[in-house]
Amino acid sequence: MRRPFWALLGAAAVAACATGTFPQTGDVNTFVAAAERAVSDARAAGADSLAAAPLRDAMTKLESARSDIRAQRADRAELSAREAAADARYARSMAMRAAAERSRSDAETALQAIPSGGNP
Repeated sequence: MRRPFWALLGAAAVAACATGTFPQTGDVNTFVAAAERAVSDARAAGADSLAAAPLRDAMTKLESARSDIRAQRADRAELSAREAAADARYARSMAMRAAAERSRSDAETALQAIPSGGNP
């Protein structure tokens, strides 16, 4: 009884993938603007030095989105912009984590410098 359901579900998935285009869900310029903001936020968090590789990936995908817009491939541009935004958010998170770890390490060092034993 469940076998026909799974077969139907599989056939639907294959048919959906066979269309050859990406579904477009909105104005591509909105997605590019969001990706640009995400890259800017990542840079502000220090991703240029603390998460350079994912930030570089985001910038490459953002440029790909812009190129796709110029080539009038809005579906691909939207996908590239979404990926750029995701990579930029990841870069920002990595940078924030690295900064937090550095702050924690500095705090631990400062605590170790305090003499133990209480009041004299």
